[in-house]
Amino acid sequence: MQTNQIRIFFRISRATLSLALLSALCCLLLIIRAIQTEQLRGLFLLWNLFLAWMPLLFALVARRISSSVFISKPMQLLIFINLGLWLLFFPNAPYLITDLMHLGEYNNQILWFDTVGFFIAALAGICTGLYSLQVTHQVLNQFISNVLAWIVILASIVLSGFGLYLGRFVRFNSWDLFTNPLYLFRKSFQELQNPLAIQTTLVFTLVVAVLYVSMLILIPNHDANLKNAA
Repeated sequence: MQTNQIRIFFRISRATLSLALLSALCCLLLIIRAIQTEQLRGLFLLWNLFLAWMPLLFALVARRISSSVFISKPMQLLIFINLGLWLLFFPNAPYLITDLMHLGEYNNQILWFDTVGFFIAALAGICTGLYSLQVTHQVLNQFISNVLAWIVILASIVLSGFGLYLGRFVRFNSWDLFTNPLYLFRKSFQELQNPLAIQTTLVFTLVVAVLYVSMLILIPNHDANLKNAA
């Protein structure tokens, strides 16, 4: 019995393995570039990719806890804390798409290689984010109705679009909620009057929402097979 519990604990889903493979490819391309050019430019994508994995890790922890036969009040609290942290870090996943803006700053002689590297980074980020969204959706369905779960998911996507704007253009990051929360909230309310903030939020809300629905259509959700897997 103890052996089976250990196997379940370390069970990793095929989705997580595929995302790890995609992220490993991104890391490999960036390291090759650094070695060939003897420059560290572009390695910031490794940090951004790490941040893109954070929401998935929190979502997986929440799903692992929610898969327990009996969920006590403290366990429920822990689940919702992890979901809150998921929401806080979720904008870091689609944020990698905006890193494509930096391609214009790079050497034209290897622009083709940089384009591939940045594309793989953006792909890894958005795929990791979409999977974390699906995992979160699974967890929510255990506690609230399907309609309410969809409302929460769509609201989270809207908030992530605004969070992405704050990260890209105002240069906030997820840690600011803990280090300087008052300034973060005050500045965020001020930015709601900025047309660029509204445009960015709407565009990324549309993109992430359509990609998520497309993913669900392409790859059906199998809760029973995944709830005990990372």
